[in-house]
Amino acid sequence: MMVTLLKNGKFLNLKEENWIQGDILIKDGKIADMGNIDTCNLEINETIDVSNKLIIPGLINAHVHTYAGFLKGTIDSVPLDIYMLLAMAGGSFRSPREIYVSTMIDAIQMLKTGTTSAIDHFSQRPIQAIEGIDAAAQAFIDVGMRATIAPMYSDLSFFETVPLEIGELPQELKGKAKGPIQTPKEYAELCREAIEKWHGKDGLIRIMLGTDGPQRCSRELLDFTKGLEEQYKIGWHTHVLEAKTQAIMSHRLYGKGLIEYMDELGLINERTSLVHFIWVSEKEIDIVKDRGANVVHCPSTALHLGSGITPVDQFIQKGLNVAIGTDGGNCGNLSMFEKIRLAALLHKVGQPNYDHWITAIDALKMNLNNGARAMMQRDEIGSIQVGKEADLAILDTTSMLWQPINNITHQLVYGESGSSVEMVFVKGKKVIENGKAVFVNEEDIISEAREAVERLQWDNKEAFELARRQMPYLKKMYLRTVKEDVGFNRFTRPLL
Repeated sequence: MMVTLLKNGKFLNLKEENWIQGDILIKDGKIADMGNIDTCNLEINETIDVSNKLIIPGLINAHVHTYAGFLKGTIDSVPLDIYMLLAMAGGSFRSPREIYVSTMIDAIQMLKTGTTSAIDHFSQRPIQAIEGIDAAAQAFIDVGMRATIAPMYSDLSFFETVPLEIGELPQELKGKAKGPIQTPKEYAELCREAIEKWHGKDGLIRIMLGTDGPQRCSRELLDFTKGLEEQYKIGWHTHVLEAKTQAIMSHRLYGKGLIEYMDELGLINERTSLVHFIWVSEKEIDIVKDRGANVVHCPSTALHLGSGITPVDQFIQKGLNVAIGTDGGNCGNLSMFEKIRLAALLHKVGQPNYDHWITAIDALKMNLNNGARAMMQRDEIGSIQVGKEADLAILDTTSMLWQPINNITHQLVYGESGSSVEMVFVKGKKVIENGKAVFVNEEDIISEAREAVERLQWDNKEAFELARRQMPYLKKMYLRTVKEDVGFNRFTRPLL
C-alpha cells in the first residue's frame, strides 16, 4: 500500500471557503488525514515538500469531446449549424488506434492543467462501435485519468433537425447516407456492452448514456435511452438548446419547447446532464429545477460559436446545479482555469445588480461541487476531505504570475491559466510530475497524432469539400431564422 505525505502546503477548504496551511496524507488512493500530521508512527513511502505551493482538488471537466483532439484550430467565426458540418467531416472514419491517440492528446492536456476528471461525450462517426469505446477507455486508464464516457448517438439526419425550408438545400448536397445507420436497438445493445465491460473499471472509468441531442433522436431511440437509464441508473448526458435554431426547430417538430417535450417523455431527472442550455424559456428552466437535473455551462464555446450568453446567474438564483465544461478542442483549449474564469466574468455584463454576480469562490464551487454531482461522484471527488479520492493538483506560486500574493482564491480564478500546475494525483497515484505525464511518452503521442491528422485530412477531403458546398445554404437558413422571435433573447444586442 502506497503512502504519500504532502508536507507544508496550502490546501483549499471549499466548505469553509478558505485555505489551510498543513499536510495531506494519502493512503490507498484516498485522503487519509490532513492538517498538522504527526508522522512518528507512520510508514511513509514518499514525502513531498510542497512549501510555497497550493493544493487544490482535481478540477472537473463536465463536458468534453476527445475526438476533437485532432481538430484544433479547424473552426473560426461560424455558428453552430455550420460548425457541425466541419465537425462531422473532420471527426469521421477513425481507426481504434487513432481514437486512442486523440483521446490521449486531450487527456494529457487536461491533466497538465489540473483537470483529473471528465465526462467525455464520445463521438465516433459514422457509427458507434465497441472497439472505439475500448480505445478511448484504455487511453484514459493508461494515462491515469478519471473519465465518464458517454457514447454520443442519434438516428436522425442532421438536415432533418435544422429549420431548412423545403428545397432550400439541394438534394445532391444532403450526402449519401439515407436513414439511420444504426437502429435504436443496436445502440441499446452497444451501450449495454460498454456498461458491462467498462463501468467501474479500475475505479477510473464509468459509462453514461449520451445522445447527441434529443431533437436528433427518434421517439423510439429516446424511449430506449429512458429504459436503459432507468435500468442501470448511470445518468444521461446530452446537448440541448445550444443554438437559437434549435429552439425554433423544437416548436416546429413538437409544437412546444424541447425541454417540455423531453419532460413529457419522462427523460429528465437528477441524473440528467443538459449541456449548453442557452436558448431556454423560463418555463423550461423551472422544469429542470423541479426535476433536479444538472446543467453544464460551456462558456468559451458559446462565445466561439456566437450562440448567445447563457443566463447562468439566473440558473444559480433559481437553485439549478450548474457545472462547467470545456467542450471540444476545436472550440479552444481544455484548460478548466480559463472556463472557470469565463464563468465568473461573462455574466456580469448582463446583470447590473452586482449582489447577484458570480464570485470567484462561486465559480470554483460550480466546477468542483457541481461538477462532481454531474459526474454522479460527489461522495468521491470535488473537495479535499478525509475519505475522498486523492485527486489533487499542486501549483507553484513562486512565479511572476502569482507574486505578490494578495488573495489566493481571486488570483487562482482570475489569473491562473494552468501553467503553474507542477504535479497531479489521481486516486493517490502521481500522473503528472514536473509538468510532464508520468505513464506515457508525450513526444511519441504527439508524433503519432501528427501522422494521423495528415492521413485523416486526406481521407476526409471529399467530406470537407461537401461541407464547404453546403455552407452557403446553411448560412442562408441561419440568417433567416435567427431573426425570428422566440419570446426571449440570448444575444447581447437586439436583433436587427
